[in-house]
Amino acid sequence: MLKKLKFRFILLAMTAMTVTLILSFTAVNIALRTQMSANKDALIETLYENGGQFSLFIHAEPDTERDGSDTDLKRRDGRGKDGFMHSETPYETRYFVAYVDSDCTLIKADFSHIALSNIDNIRIQIDEIAASGKQKGYNGNYRFGRFDDDDGLMIIGVDCSSDMRTINTLTLITLVTIASSVVIVLVILLAFSSRVLRPFEENREKQRRFITDAGHELKTPIAIIQSNTEVMEMIDGESKWLLNIKQQTERMSKLVKGLIELSKMDEQTIDEKEKQRIILSEIVYNSVESFRVVCETKGIELSADIQPDVSVMGDLEDIVRVTGILLDNAVKYTDDRKRISVKLYTKSKRAVLKVSNTCRGLDKNSVSKFFDRFYRSDESRNSQTGGYGIGLSMAQMIMQNHKGRLSVSYSDDEIITFTAEM
Repeated sequence: MLKKLKFRFILLAMTAMTVTLILSFTAVNIALRTQMSANKDALIETLYENGGQFSLFIHAEPDTERDGSDTDLKRRDGRGKDGFMHSETPYETRYFVAYVDSDCTLIKADFSHIALSNIDNIRIQIDEIAASGKQKGYNGNYRFGRFDDDDGLMIIGVDCSSDMRTINTLTLITLVTIASSVVIVLVILLAFSSRVLRPFEENREKQRRFITDAGHELKTPIAIIQSNTEVMEMIDGESKWLLNIKQQTERMSKLVKGLIELSKMDEQTIDEKEKQRIILSEIVYNSVESFRVVCETKGIELSADIQPDVSVMGDLEDIVRVTGILLDNAVKYTDDRKRISVKLYTKSKRAVLKVSNTCRGLDKNSVSKFFDRFYRSDESRNSQTGGYGIGLSMAQMIMQNHKGRLSVSYSDDEIITFTAEM
């Protein structure tokens, strides 16, 4: 149990941290790319407004004496030196300006701000941009904008390769950082998770020990009450009071026995060496036959469809207990339609046991709680049948110890089905 809890704790912590890191770095990456696109669009707009040149940059008259550390600039659109554009922008920016006619044929172009070796590729990009019909976007490493001009369709492309390399490098560093952080935190959690969960495990062990000790202490007074009741019955004869005492002490004895078994099973693990090959078909057949007499007495129709030679690896006593619990539960809680169905077959190399019984009036939302300890969906019915909400919880733990699964479903025709997969 502690191993499962430790695994879930580490899994939850690692998942939360990984998702947080990925979302955070993804948001930063998106913000950088969005800002890059916005800056390039501003550059393209500036070039368009100035006929494909950076002639908008002019020296401003200083209000105070300059210290020589920077050049004060003004832009016609009102953006000053606090913007991303500065005096070096015209010399740092690689761009082209092209004009095409209505047939997407290149009329004229300015390729003086890009390398001559790239001109052939740029011509291809211009054709693609003109044919795309998009007003702005990316084509290769260029951010482009399309404008209607007197000379034709004006296309301006600004090179983004340097910014893209920076962002891609940052993305790579981000991925390495995330992977390193995950490994480091995983090592830390593996080293300290036992210390974190130790108080919980100590409290749980105390609780388990208390249940076991209290159960053994209760056995003696219950046995004395039962024996005294039998003596009184021998002396004074039968009476409804003595009969009531016998019934309640028997119920108490079963409850104490169930609590002790549940407490022991809570920490039980089955080693692979302890498992043996079990013919499940024989176990289910024998269990069905043992309950057939009880069903006939109560007028219950019991049908069985058992595939032969179905085998599993496990503990014989535990597997027998699971089949007994499921059949006993079906006999106790079948309604006035009185039908029980048992099916055993293989599916994807796993054995599947289904035990179904008619059961009116169940709340579908509460069906999943049947495996909770001491859960009772109908207090009066459980009181009559002697149920305590322990059996199904015990069956589920046995299945978990066998690396199997026990589930429950409730159909629209009011039939409840318990499915054990091993």
